[in-house]
Parts: sequence; structure tokens; C-alpha cells
Amino acid sequence: MAQSLEEIKASFTPPTHDNINGVKVELSTEEAQAFVDAWAENELARQLDEEANGWLRNRLEQYPSLQDCIHALLDGGDTLTDLQAARQLVKDTYPKPGE
Repeated sequence: MAQSLEEIKASFTPPTHDNINGVKVELSTEEAQAFVDAWAENELARQLDEEANGWLRNRLEQYPSLQDCIHALLDGGDTLTDLQAARQLVKDTYPKPGE
């Protein structure tokens, strides 16, 4: 579950300086807080995306390759059965939300 925005903000140390056109510039409290706010919003968006779509990314990383699928379709028999079992294992390991 995603952290609250306040929890995320508390995990960041506000920056003290910025680099503008190669010049180190000291940040005001408000400017530093604006950086933390932006970082926290990005981190929250990342966490929410992971909750919503992590299962899909995991499946895509673990599924047999397209080349393996074509090979199994052309060879048939046990190769195709093994491929289907491998795909089902990935689906069982990374179920869609609500399944």
C-alpha cells in the first residue's frame, strides 16, 4: 500500500542548494520545500502506479519470450504444453488485482 504524502515528505531531506547554469545557489526554505513537495508527489505517483500495474510489469518480465512461444506453437506436443504451464505459473504468481 502506498505511503501517505506526509510520510513520503518526511522521508526526504530538503536540499540546501540548487545548481543553476553551473552556479551553486542557496535555496530559501520555501524553495527547498517546493523541491520536497515535487519529489514526494512523484514518489506517491510511482507507488500508486506500482500498486495498480506492478502485476503486469512482473508478468511481462517473467512470461516466456515470443521466440519460445513461436517455437512451442510450431513444435506442438509437450513443448506447447510446457509453455502453457509456464505461462500459467506466471499468472498464478502475479495475479491481476481482484483475482
